[in-house]
Amino acid sequence: MFHRVWLLMLAVGTFAIGTDGYVIAGLLPEMGRDLGVSDSQAGQFVTVFALAYAIGAPLLGVAIGSLPRRPLLIGSLALFAVSNVAAALVDSYEMMLAVRVLAALTAAVFTPAAAAAVPPLVPVEERGRALGTVGAGIAVATAVGVPLGTLIGGAFGWRTTFLVVAGLSVLATAGLLWKLPPMPPEPAAGIKTRLSVARARGIPTALGLTVLWIAGAFTVLTFMSPVLEAVGGIHGSVLSIWLMIFGVAAVAGNALGGRAADRLPTTRLMVISTGGLTIALASFGALGSLGVHGSLGAALAAVALVVWGIFGWSFAPLQQHRLVELAPQSAGIVLSLNASAIYAGISLGGFLGSLALDHVGTTAVGWTAAGLEILAVAAAAAIAVRAGRHQRQGTPTPSADSPTNADSTSLPL
Repeated sequence: MFHRVWLLMLAVGTFAIGTDGYVIAGLLPEMGRDLGVSDSQAGQFVTVFALAYAIGAPLLGVAIGSLPRRPLLIGSLALFAVSNVAAALVDSYEMMLAVRVLAALTAAVFTPAAAAAVPPLVPVEERGRALGTVGAGIAVATAVGVPLGTLIGGAFGWRTTFLVVAGLSVLATAGLLWKLPPMPPEPAAGIKTRLSVARARGIPTALGLTVLWIAGAFTVLTFMSPVLEAVGGIHGSVLSIWLMIFGVAAVAGNALGGRAADRLPTTRLMVISTGGLTIALASFGALGSLGVHGSLGAALAAVALVVWGIFGWSFAPLQQHRLVELAPQSAGIVLSLNASAIYAGISLGGFLGSLALDHVGTTAVGWTAAGLEILAVAAAAAIAVRAGRHQRQGTPTPSADSPTNADSTSLPL
């Protein structure tokens, strides 16, 4: 696996994108003060990024889907580096929002293309681990990029963090120029084709599960700094330690999810993953409701972050593997749709977290997240029951690539 340098370079690219997206959770108070806005307003940097990505990914997929994937990957990552240099230079809230949109659109091209590059370049039996490697860039961003970016921002200013992300993007771009092999061309998929895949049996439910899963997580993750300060007095440079605890657990969860996807039924594993995440997110609401603070609150928050990292981050490779199973000949399209679902969920989570924080307080942030995740558990359980029924009846799980499903106009499951 690791002799494929191009795979590691894709992971470095997703690491840079993940750091850029998640590090705002650690820099949020400093950015807000510098740009003259509140914490909840600064949280809109996450919401706007996510919304632009969710809308931009499918539209850009149609507009540039016929372009060769190798230069598309390299060019989009280079433009992402430029957007981070711009983020380090802006001096107003409105300009930062515009820069976040630019960063989101370039990420919307790179991230699904990076995942779609894996299936044709690796053997089927290694697909789960390879997808996990690319996804590990995001997980490692939470383990290393976010706490390190928070430390750098605290020591040298938040603008320096964005310059470091730009440097990482340039490094990954150079690595892909050097080692990324030619990829088989993928036929351009128009809006009709994408809609056919999107409405195929099993796909809408799966994408809805993605939205609920990530929305619950980002309801808390967007406002991690005020939540941890409320439950455990964790702030400043100490915050990076708790972020690193979360990140290390996320890396472990991502690796476990990737390996498990190659061995066990993904539908059952997704119920376990979302169930564990629900418990972790509910813990932040419970700590606030019970009035737990100080060192005890900080310790219990660390435990909740470990559970969150392991269970929550195991979901991503499981879901990617499941979607590729549903649409093996349309992997690029379905993974692009999943990426849009992820960022739609991030935007929803940031919006709901902002409402909870503004109108009730940090305790409501945790309970709102748990409520969303309970819906995710219910959706995952419904998918698992349906898959089990197909297995008992001896019928194959419907594929989005079969003509009867790709062209169906019936209501999706």
